[in-house]
Amino acid sequence: MDTELRYGTIIFDVGGTLLGFHEREPFQAFLAGMGLPASDEDTRDVHRQFVSVVVATRDGAEGLGASERPLYDWWRDIFAKTWPDRPDLAEEMYRWFRANRFDRTFADVVPALEALRGLGMPMGILSNFGTGLEELLRDRGLRGYFDFLVVSALVGVAKPDPAIFDHAVAAAGLPRNRLLYVGDHFGDDVAGARAAGLDVVLIDRADRHGDRPCPRIHSLLELPRYIRPPAPDRRAVILDMDGVVLDSMPAHLRSWQRALAPLGIRLTAAELYPLEGMPSEPTAQRLTERLLGQACSNEEAWRLADAKRRFFVEEFEPAFVPGIVPLLHDLRGRGHRLALVTGSAAVVVEQVLAPLGVLDLFEVVVTGNQVSRGKPDPESYQLAAARLGLTPGECLVVENAPLGIQAARAAGMGCVALETSLPAGQLGGAEQVFSDIRALREWILT
Repeated sequence: MDTELRYGTIIFDVGGTLLGFHEREPFQAFLAGMGLPASDEDTRDVHRQFVSVVVATRDGAEGLGASERPLYDWWRDIFAKTWPDRPDLAEEMYRWFRANRFDRTFADVVPALEALRGLGMPMGILSNFGTGLEELLRDRGLRGYFDFLVVSALVGVAKPDPAIFDHAVAAAGLPRNRLLYVGDHFGDDVAGARAAGLDVVLIDRADRHGDRPCPRIHSLLELPRYIRPPAPDRRAVILDMDGVVLDSMPAHLRSWQRALAPLGIRLTAAELYPLEGMPSEPTAQRLTERLLGQACSNEEAWRLADAKRRFFVEEFEPAFVPGIVPLLHDLRGRGHRLALVTGSAAVVVEQVLAPLGVLDLFEVVVTGNQVSRGKPDPESYQLAAARLGLTPGECLVVENAPLGIQAARAAGMGCVALETSLPAGQLGGAEQVFSDIRALREWILT
């Protein structure tokens, strides 16, 4: 096996991960077999109704599978809801289901398994399934890819109970940190694997779970890249806070406007946003000197900055830059180390970021009061790299303001930027500028 791979075994869920009800042909065959209208439109309607019932009730099946009866009763109810006025059709459809006539292998499964096998990657199965799973995998030509099977109905325990993952750990014969679980359900798969101490990635082919706090892939074909270490120039991703992690720049503007209004200053976004990243005291001095044409003492700067911080706590309604939380989980899942570098004081970071539940995602946090020189000086980014134990060349910075870009480049780091508060024309020096997190995610992960 490739010694560069981050995992020693990959373990797969089955339903929704390897096999699914995504193809309409079996449903058309069912309609025709029942003597019902079976046009493409009729088939589409029945398939849409079936899928909508499954999606709407899927969480109700969480934890089922330790014995077959409750699991199959749940499926029988699915078909009853698909055909609420035709119990005969519901029962016949259930019989087809039990005969495995509806499920099909997803198109990405065999190519992904072949690629993983080409890397020498051992693979296993852990599924909330009935006792016939091994036969089903043989029928679908998949059984030979897997070194072991852990089936809930055979071991008497079901996901998300960590005990079923213990069976898989024993079968793999590796430490938990060398195992990756791949599944399609947050409760059964993600929460279950995490509770058992395994890394996990959510397969989200339809991009329905972008708000889930976990790493995701949109195709199993992403796995060969996913399990490799990050590129040498982005072993760590270092993010600015305001305008990159937090959608907070409008609140900063309102806070500064309140703090400076008694001086007769009517501050605009165009005057403030290019200074983003600079600690509050130097920002107060820069703004008053530029807009009033007079010097600002250290005492006055401290007073204005203190007032601004108090106003910010009042003004800011906790909000993330759209898409950033899933990206943080994606980066962590792919082995990138994360750091946060901000000109804000530690107390502001703690008051604002900690309650939002993402502070623990950052291995290192550097705040404005921890350095003697704020952005555009490289000190804060150099300190982050030192605390990570990495060279600047191993770090990629995500910024949204000119001073931050200057600081990152002066520190010898790669730097990309987001247009969250300033247009691309004001973000010179960044290697790439992205309009939103989605575009950044596509670039940084590929």
